[in-house]
Amino acid sequence: MTDESRDLLQSFGKLMTNRMFLMAVGPHPGMGGRGGHRGQGRLLKILAQSPDGLTNAEIAEILDIRPSSVSATISRLVDAGFVERVPSATDKRAVIVRLSDRGRDLFAQYDERSHEVADQLFGGLTAAEQTQLEELLTKLNHQIADLDWDDFMQRGHGWPHHGMGRPRF
Repeated sequence: MTDESRDLLQSFGKLMTNRMFLMAVGPHPGMGGRGGHRGQGRLLKILAQSPDGLTNAEIAEILDIRPSSVSATISRLVDAGFVERVPSATDKRAVIVRLSDRGRDLFAQYDERSHEVADQLFGGLTAAEQTQLEELLTKLNHQIADLDWDDFMQRGHGWPHHGMGRPRF
């Protein structure tokens, strides 16, 4: 590992342990965060992007989760008043899931807060710096996606907090 790579890793480590940063980019209450269930926020987001609604099967495919998980999540969101089920106008056997008025309001509030937080986080960067950062993070995400984590873990480079290896300082 080069000194530059180590320094970058430490900088990312500081960022990932910064409570304000984690709160800004992590799940939000009511959107599948604390007090919510995993996947609710993602489901609300895709429904917000699909104003005509989606079927359970379409949601399962988009989120790449089991249909039973979709049904359970939808039921929780219906019970909370964020989502509604309506009969399909074109297929009498199908049911369409869409945001309720309350769900649209929740998502609008979430979206507004997200924009405010993004402005606060990145407002100190010029437009060119923001573009460059986005390009670099996209490149890093592609590189991470190409890594073989099983191979990494088998070579004894486990994480210290899991007792799988020793930190190398």
